[in-house]
Amino acid sequence: MAMSKREKLLAAGVGAVVLLFVGQSIVSSFQDALTKKKEKLEGLVKKKQDQDLLVTSGIIANQKINIVAPRSLPRNVEKARADYMEWLIALGDEARLDEPTPRFLDASPFKPEKDAFQSFKFQIKGAGTIETATQLLYGFYAKDYLHRITRFDVSPLNSREPDRLSITLDCEVLALAIAKDKQEPPDANSNRFAKSLDEYKKTISERNLFSPMNYPPNVSAKKSVEAKVGLKLDYTIEATDAGPNQYLLFDTVGEVPEGLKMDRDLGKLSWSPTKPGDYNVVVKVTDTGIPAKSALQTLTLSVREMPPPAPPANKFDVASQATVTALIVGRSGPEAWVLSKTDDKKYYLRKGDQLKLGGVQGQVMDVGANFVELETEGRRWLVGLDESLADAYKRGQED
Repeated sequence: MAMSKREKLLAAGVGAVVLLFVGQSIVSSFQDALTKKKEKLEGLVKKKQDQDLLVTSGIIANQKINIVAPRSLPRNVEKARADYMEWLIALGDEARLDEPTPRFLDASPFKPEKDAFQSFKFQIKGAGTIETATQLLYGFYAKDYLHRITRFDVSPLNSREPDRLSITLDCEVLALAIAKDKQEPPDANSNRFAKSLDEYKKTISERNLFSPMNYPPNVSAKKSVEAKVGLKLDYTIEATDAGPNQYLLFDTVGEVPEGLKMDRDLGKLSWSPTKPGDYNVVVKVTDTGIPAKSALQTLTLSVREMPPPAPPANKFDVASQATVTALIVGRSGPEAWVLSKTDDKKYYLRKGDQLKLGGVQGQVMDVGANFVELETEGRRWLVGLDESLADAYKRGQED
């Protein structure tokens, strides 16, 4: 039976749809396969790049290992231990470590098929000063071994010697798998330092690790001391120190005048000069800090002759404050009244009376209307009304 025109158009449409679906499926499958191949290719490229990077890293690492290989301990375990122990003993001697005790502590197990190196652990301990510890550290890091410090302990040795220290250094050193069995120790220095050993000593060893920085004592600015010939000079140096629990010691530096002595603990100069002149004495004041600090002072001892003795001081004479206050005629005859202002006493004198007042003494020879006549050691003198006895006596001795 023949298909109608309408049926033919419907069949053609269905075929086109089927053909389109089949074509799309084929194209999608092709695209999926292409995408997978592209991803696989990208993965292979990345894997190749990773392998190239790994190879390059291996080459670089191998070059680095070859560079540091001369710094390694020998591959042979016994020689590695012996060589490093010998160097450790020499390090202690160079640093002047007292009673050095080097020890081998441990070694890591080594598997040649997988390990690139083996580590060894050592220790050295002893006694010394801050300078010893500084030299020990400097000497360790100056040596170009593949080593490092794992522990460094410094502590006061005892209370009687505050500058003495107990020092312990623990370290680890490597032996590379590519090292020789009888490899020689490295000769070159490590070049790890920015300063010289002397510079490190100045900044590290010249101070106390267990207290603040110590500073020199402060000495009085007085520059000159006066002294007299024949008189003993005792002069104490004035100095202070800011450091806690410290005391000062005093000394003289260089030549000193004959007979001059210094009390080291008190800082007292003692001297009996015999000749005038200027004498320079250099005084050194040192504290007991760690490390000890000092300050210098130059004193000029100016020695002069003794001055002549001063004239004796005038002694006060009560007669200078005694005056004749009245001349009267009483029942017993003429009288002279004398008032001593010093002790507020009155004396009533008649002819023939003895007078002794201060530095004035004599016998009353006559009492007149305006004067009193006295005699002292055969010499007569007069005292007028309201006149000082001392002045009248002096005048009478001079006339």
